[in-house]
Amino acid sequence: MNFRWFGLVWCLLVVSCISKEAPPKVEKGVLSAESYLSSSSKTVELKGEWEYYPGLLISPLELEILKTNREPHFFEVPGVWSDSFWKRGFLAGDGYATFSMKVHHGLKGIPLSVKVPEMETAYNLFVDGVKISSNGVVTTSYQTGKPEYRPRIVDFFPKENQTSILLQISNYHHRKGGPAQILVLGRTSDIHHQFEFEILRDMLLVGSILFMGIYHLFLFWNRKKDPFTYWFALTCILVALRVFITGNKYIVHLYPNISWEVHLKLSYLSFFLITPIFARYVYLLFNQYFSRRVYELIKYSGFVFCFIVFVTRSSFYTYLMVPFQVFTLLGAIYTFFVIARAIRDSSPGSLIFLFSFIIFIASFVNDILVNNLIIHGPLLIHLGIFTMFFVQSVYIARNFSKGFVEAENLAGELSDKNKTLQSMQNQLTELNERLETRVKDKTEELQGKLDQIGKDMRLAKSIIQSVTKLPDLEPFLKVDILYKPIAEVGGDIYFVKRIQDFYYRFFLGDATGHGLQAALYSMMIQSEFERVSAVAMRPNDLLFYMNQHFYDKNADLQIYFPAIVLDFDFHQKILRYAGGGVQNQIHLKKNGFTAMLENTGPIIGILEHYRYGITESKVESGDRIFLFTDGLFEELNESDGAQAWEDLLKIIQVTVSLPFAEVLPAIQNMLFQRMNKSQWKDDSTLIFIEVT
Repeated sequence: MNFRWFGLVWCLLVVSCISKEAPPKVEKGVLSAESYLSSSSKTVELKGEWEYYPGLLISPLELEILKTNREPHFFEVPGVWSDSFWKRGFLAGDGYATFSMKVHHGLKGIPLSVKVPEMETAYNLFVDGVKISSNGVVTTSYQTGKPEYRPRIVDFFPKENQTSILLQISNYHHRKGGPAQILVLGRTSDIHHQFEFEILRDMLLVGSILFMGIYHLFLFWNRKKDPFTYWFALTCILVALRVFITGNKYIVHLYPNISWEVHLKLSYLSFFLITPIFARYVYLLFNQYFSRRVYELIKYSGFVFCFIVFVTRSSFYTYLMVPFQVFTLLGAIYTFFVIARAIRDSSPGSLIFLFSFIIFIASFVNDILVNNLIIHGPLLIHLGIFTMFFVQSVYIARNFSKGFVEAENLAGELSDKNKTLQSMQNQLTELNERLETRVKDKTEELQGKLDQIGKDMRLAKSIIQSVTKLPDLEPFLKVDILYKPIAEVGGDIYFVKRIQDFYYRFFLGDATGHGLQAALYSMMIQSEFERVSAVAMRPNDLLFYMNQHFYDKNADLQIYFPAIVLDFDFHQKILRYAGGGVQNQIHLKKNGFTAMLENTGPIIGILEHYRYGITESKVESGDRIFLFTDGLFEELNESDGAQAWEDLLKIIQVTVSLPFAEVLPAIQNMLFQRMNKSQWKDDSTLIFIEVT
C-alpha cells in the first residue's frame, strides 16, 4: 500500500475544507458581507459578536425599544453561556437569553436561506421580525421548557439589502446552553446544495463503514480463528450508527416522533461504546504488548459510563462527555506506546496501524477542541474515521489474501507428496506380500510366547493394582475411581499420596501404548513420581522434575505422556493444580457453578527445562473435582473433540444433585447411552473426588 498517496489525499481533503478567501465576521452585532456574497456559490457563517441580552426573551418589536434604553452586551457565537460546574453544579448550563444581529448582504429580492443547526436546547428564530423557525419550547422555567434537536433549512425573501436576525434560546436539559452551533446564510440554491452535499458525504461514509463492518462479520463467520475481525466489524457498525445519529440528526428525520431524551441517550451511548469495543480490537491485534489490566479498565469504565447514561437524565450525564473524552485520549496515548513496542519488535501490521491511528486521533482531537469551542475550524472526524477504517480493512484483507496464497501453495505441495506417497505405497504392497510368507512362519513361534506374555501381563496387573491402592483420606476427602483399561494392563496410571495429615496429592497420567509396554512405562513413571514427590512442594514443580528426568534420561526411549497433578492443602483449604498436555479438568462447586482447571504446559518429556504453570483455588465442603484422561470422552464424537468434551461436561453437570455413591455409575451409564456402545476403544480413567 502506498501510504504517501493516502497522506496526500487526506491533506488535500483537509485543505479543501478551508476557504481560500477569509469570510467576514459579525462585529458589534453587524455583519457586512455584501462583497463576499456578491459572487454566487458562496455562503457565510454568522459567527462573531452578536448582541446579547441574558435573562431576557425579547420579541423583535421589544428589541427596538430596549436598544433605546440600554447598551447591549456582546456574545461570541458560536459559544455557550454555561458557568463553571464548580459554581453552579448541574445547573451550569441552565438559563435563557436573546441574541440578535444584522447582516448586510446586498441581495434584496433574491431567495435566501439560513441553515439552522441544533441549539442548546430550544430556540425561536426571527428574520426581519417574522418567526420562521423553532425547535422545542423556549421558556423561562424548567417545568415548561422542552428540548429538541432538529436541524433545518429555512427559506425567505429579503425585502431590503439587509436582514435582522433574532434568536431566543433557553436550556434546562444540557450542560451547555446557548448558540453552540453556527448558522449559515446564503442563496437558497447554494445552501440547499451544501446541505445535500453533506447528506451525500455522510451517507457515503455511513454506507462505506457499514459495508466494511458487514464484510468483516462474514469474514469472522467463515474464519472464527481470527476474532479481531468480529470486534473490528462491531466498531465499524457502531461508528456508522453514530454518524447517522449525530451528523445532521438523520435519525430525527427518519423517526420524527423520537423523543429528545432517547435521541441524546443514543448519541452518548454510541460514543461511549466505541472506546471499549475498539480497545478490544486493538488488544487482540497486539495482545503481546497490550496489558490485560489496562484493557479491562477501559472496558469496564466504558460500560460504567453507558450505565450512567441509561439510568440518569440528560442534565446529569451530559457532564460525562469531557471526562470521557479525556479518558479516551489517555487510552489513545497508551495505545501509542503499545504500537511503538510492536514496531520495535517488527510486529506485522504495526506500521500500517500507526499510520491510520495517527490520522484518526488527530481528527478526534480536532473535533474535541471544536465542539468545546476551544478552537474554531471544520470538523474532520468524518475523514479520520473513514481513513482509519479503510486502512484497517485493507490490512485485514491483505492478511486473509496471504492466508489464501499459502493455502494454495500448501495444496500444491500436498499434491506432489501424494504422488510420492502413492509410489511408496506400491512398494510397501510388494514388501507386504513378501512379509506375509515370513509372518506365516513366525506365527507358530509367536503363539508359544503368548502364554508367557499372558503370565507377565497378569503379574504386571497385580503390581499396578498394588501401587494404585488408595491411602486413608478421612476425614477430608471421598474418592471413587472409574478405571477401564482395554487390556489386562492399560496406559492410564494414577497415584494418590498423603504428603502430610492435611496435604494430599493426586497424580493421573496416560502412558504410551497398552499391555506390557504400558506396564513398564507406568512403573518408570511411578518410580519417578515417588522420587520427586519428596522434594516437589507444588504440582508444577513435580511436573518440572518429571519432565526433565524423562527428557534427559529416557530420550532414546521417547517416553512422552500427558499428566495431571492435583494437591489438596486442607490447612489453607486450597486446591493447587498443574497439567501437562491435558484437556481442561472440572471443578464442580457445591453451589452448582462449574470452574475449569486449565492446562498449564506441554506433555511430559518433550521440552527441556520447561516451567509449568500452576492454578490455585479455594475449596470447601461439598465441592467435587473430576479428573479424567481423554479416552473417557473422545468416542462421544470422534470427529469433533471439542464437542465430545462439551458432551462430557453436560453429563457431569447433570450429577450435581446425586449422592456420592451414585455419581460414577450414573456417568458411566450416560456415557454408554451417548456412545451407543458398551465399551471403550481406549484406556479410560475418571477420578471423582468430593471434599467432605
